[in-house]
Amino acid sequence: MSLMKRLIFTILIFFVSTSSALFAQSVQTGIEFYEEGNYERALRIFDDIDLPESNLFAGKSYFALNNFLKAKYYLNKVDNTSDDIIWEARYTKALADFQLKNFGASLDALYNIKQNSRQLSVRREAYTFYRDLISYLTLDQRFKAFRAVDNDNVRLDLVESAIGSVDLASARSLFSAYKNVTVDPDTTQWSSIESVLDDSARYRQRYNPDQFPDAPDGITYNIGVALPEFHLESSEFEISQHLYFGIQLAIEKFNSENSDKKAFITYRNTDALASNASSIANDMVWNHDVDAIIGPLFSEVAAELSKYAELYETPLLTPLANSDNLNLNHNYTYQLNPTFAIQGKKMAQYAINTLGYDTLAVIAERGSLGEPSAVAFLDEARKLGGEVVRYYVEDLASDGYDISEYVQYFNPEVDTVFNYNIDAVYAPFTGNIAQTLISSLLTNLEAMQSEITILGSEEWETVDLDTRWLSQAEIYYTKTFEVHEDSPINQEFTSSFRLRFDTEPNKFAYIGYDAANVLLETLKRVKNPVYLREGLEGFNNYRGLITGVSFRDTQINQEVKVKKATSEE
Repeated sequence: MSLMKRLIFTILIFFVSTSSALFAQSVQTGIEFYEEGNYERALRIFDDIDLPESNLFAGKSYFALNNFLKAKYYLNKVDNTSDDIIWEARYTKALADFQLKNFGASLDALYNIKQNSRQLSVRREAYTFYRDLISYLTLDQRFKAFRAVDNDNVRLDLVESAIGSVDLASARSLFSAYKNVTVDPDTTQWSSIESVLDDSARYRQRYNPDQFPDAPDGITYNIGVALPEFHLESSEFEISQHLYFGIQLAIEKFNSENSDKKAFITYRNTDALASNASSIANDMVWNHDVDAIIGPLFSEVAAELSKYAELYETPLLTPLANSDNLNLNHNYTYQLNPTFAIQGKKMAQYAINTLGYDTLAVIAERGSLGEPSAVAFLDEARKLGGEVVRYYVEDLASDGYDISEYVQYFNPEVDTVFNYNIDAVYAPFTGNIAQTLISSLLTNLEAMQSEITILGSEEWETVDLDTRWLSQAEIYYTKTFEVHEDSPINQEFTSSFRLRFDTEPNKFAYIGYDAANVLLETLKRVKNPVYLREGLEGFNNYRGLITGVSFRDTQINQEVKVKKATSEE
């Protein structure tokens, strides 16, 4: 070899060894960032190095960021290296397939790892995750996994683990399907399975339809948050901001209290445009695989977003919307704020069951939000045996909100035909004209020197009775959100909120916190997000920071307080 060739060869060896050393040093730096939880910074290193170890940790970093498809891309590149790295990559890929709900692929991989890996820690983790996953699946997920797996032993495990967790007919069908598709079966386990399936009484003892299977450790839940952004100077800015802060605080508390499960937030700005609902819903489901969505604020956007919640079977929990038309024909839209119809229903129950009234009157503005309250009050009062003897849902605006022609018939001395002794009048006045109508009703009752009880909407809370002759009158009104600032739990929340966000929480922070907790507590109970709809409808007797929550097999919160107005001495 010539001197020149030797020199070139030496230089090449120098550069190769130097590059290898630099790459190794960079990979180690990236691993340090990964172990610190600084995944984005770690990826800036791993993405530029095509080595087995860097691909492994690139995959693990993307997995930690919930980008499971990209994680699989890098994990699939791990090959022709040490067993430790290969099996770690395969195990992480199995976890990614689980998060992507590719349960068949995940089970096949986990079974292969637990049977063949010589790395004890990975084999042990794969065994545990395999056992938990195969028990976790719903009947539909089990069926799809059964069709997707390649290993007959995994199919048999899917059948065996279903015994006691699905109904008898379904268990028999699963076992029959297994026998039909297995080419070279191991029949040694068949007799024990058949003995259980042939004895219906014995099977009933094992079957508990009300118990939700545990989730594998490490499961993650993704909560979508769809709220509008406002300019800092806008009066509405703190509504969205504090709703989001409340949700964030609930998520952080959940994560600190649960080492075996975590929740994450995916936020999207809705603006006030219903046309944004399509792109928001598709992005959240396709790119972030959200399990549920909290929001939005505006009824038009909520109505449009609810269509996509239905399409993707992803529960939508609206924190403020109380329209009675929002979830018509939609099974996946839930309202934290009770609708006006629910408020009317609850007031009728209170009037008859608590106050003992049986002769009632109703007056409301046609076309207002109070109209569904009036209709629901009428229906519920009749169901409970009460009698609504005067029912006026009229175009009060056309008369300049002069309601004297209706109120006069609440006076038995004027109503000489029927001479009803009306116990109470329900007046669910809402919106901009509420105070005008309240004043008009009170003025007319004062003129009549009536002692009739007034039942009303939340707008009646601010009525100042001290300046009126009716200062001794009884007024009851519905209330959906109320903060008890002296409560120890609320004081703890206020302190945590102030420390976390350097500001005092407003009522929307409490609402956001309660909304997130409704979803998180339900997920904690049902474990599998597929059961979230069922879990929400059975979510009852929750006492939050600002509201109680009971869906009672409906999609609308049924918890409404009835408060008594008191005059200030």
